[in-house]
Amino acid sequence: MSRIFDFNKRFGKTVDPEEVKHDFVNKITHYLIEPLDEKAGLRYGEYSNSTEIFNFVAMEFNQNPTNIIYLHNRNHFYSDDIYRPSFKIFSDGVFEKTLILVEIFYDYLSTHSIPGTGEKQWSENINKIVAYALNQPVSLGISWRDGKFYPEGAEEFDEKLISDVLKWLEQKPKIQALYKNALDQYSQSLSDNIKRKDVMSNAFQAVEQLTQEYLKSPKPSFDNNFNSLVDKLVIDKEWKKIFNSYKELSKEFGRHAGSGDSFIPTQEDTEAFLYLSGLIMRLILEKV
Repeated sequence: MSRIFDFNKRFGKTVDPEEVKHDFVNKITHYLIEPLDEKAGLRYGEYSNSTEIFNFVAMEFNQNPTNIIYLHNRNHFYSDDIYRPSFKIFSDGVFEKTLILVEIFYDYLSTHSIPGTGEKQWSENINKIVAYALNQPVSLGISWRDGKFYPEGAEEFDEKLISDVLKWLEQKPKIQALYKNALDQYSQSLSDNIKRKDVMSNAFQAVEQLTQEYLKSPKPSFDNNFNSLVDKLVIDKEWKKIFNSYKELSKEFGRHAGSGDSFIPTQEDTEAFLYLSGLIMRLILEKV
């Protein structure tokens, strides 16, 4: 952690969570974003080292790279000297945007190198930089695994309800894809509240399909299967009430989207729903 936080902690001073987020962003900017800017270079065009990765990042942020380049070079757009802005325009010093930018870099650099640099270990470097930036005096509420940020829980829960479930679902690719989508959308929901609905919808569909397959039920709906699921899992009958509530939450926030902010689940509700989905699937997969 940063020395100032370490000092304040030793002297019993309160650490401001926003300052911790700022420290995280500073470290990612200094050790990852700025070095990538330098390695790729700021020239843009057919023979530039940075064009492909810049276009990829822009598109992943749902922005048009041509428009960005035009605005950045508005006075000499048709000259031979075209430049791109820094990657920092995407993170903008904002915590959530910085998380997304790190994931995009990892995705691209896991399968590509920056032309002309000869460096192929950026994904490993990113893992080290993120681990360093996450070393803070108070939790940022996130963890980093396999190139993505996830909501932080107890480490053993993350392993059992996320990593283990994803691995066990490898033989069920359609269901695994739904659960992966839910996890990806949770990361996106840190900066886009509406994505919380998608988290719940995809997680519920994964549970619903796995339940139908496990029970070999002709009925696809979880509404029709959750009582039988509790019986077959041989768990306490009170779980029928929990599964019923789980189903109702999915209707309220996921499957039947309403209008207005009142229908958007809180981040806490979304995280809890995601973990409960992982728990239900783990219970089933342990029996398969």
